[in-house]
Amino acid sequence: MNGNSRLGGKEMNDVLGNIRRNLKRRLSFLKRRFIRPRRPMYTDGKLLLHIGCGPIDSPEFVNIDALPYAHVHVVTENLDDLADFADETVDLVYMCHVLEHIKSPQVGRVLHEMHRVLKAGGVLRLSVPDFDRLIDVYQAAGGDLDVIRKQLMGGQESEYNIHYGLFNRGSLSELLQEVGFRSIRTWDPKDCQYHDFKDKAGKVMTIGDRSFEISLNLEAVK
Repeated sequence: MNGNSRLGGKEMNDVLGNIRRNLKRRLSFLKRRFIRPRRPMYTDGKLLLHIGCGPIDSPEFVNIDALPYAHVHVVTENLDDLADFADETVDLVYMCHVLEHIKSPQVGRVLHEMHRVLKAGGVLRLSVPDFDRLIDVYQAAGGDLDVIRKQLMGGQESEYNIHYGLFNRGSLSELLQEVGFRSIRTWDPKDCQYHDFKDKAGKVMTIGDRSFEISLNLEAVK
């Protein structure tokens, strides 16, 4: 009975947590209907885009998302058409766990659009689930597919949380090269400029006493 009681308590906490998050999100959406966020002041002269920002609001970025959070400056699902931004005007584009949500035929077009808006020397900074590392997690979990299912396929509780793409370092590097990016390299979310917030770029999965960083973090230069 005590075990069932603890389980029931945990389930109740999960339900209440979901209710609080949904309420906070809806209030944020409502606020944006009446108060549009101001674009950041570029004190260092740089234009930074955070595409797929979700609930994260880092004040130096222009925030772009499909959902109308109060801090989102540009609400759009069309990442292959960033009409708000002219050619070669952006210094940094950041996309964390976004690319896997884009259908395969569109990925190239989205990367081309990022290349279009970036200045020469500008940086596209990406983070995606790393298929190779997820295989390591799967093997460490004794072949339990459920352990990595959500990372591979998305939660699928909404149309915005479905994964269509898989990437490892080789495949993503090849895509970036095809578009025209160069100097492809890894980046560290704990030690890089314009990343003073926590997000999935630093996501860790734990199996027993082993920890796995499951994000592939690559950036490339135009």
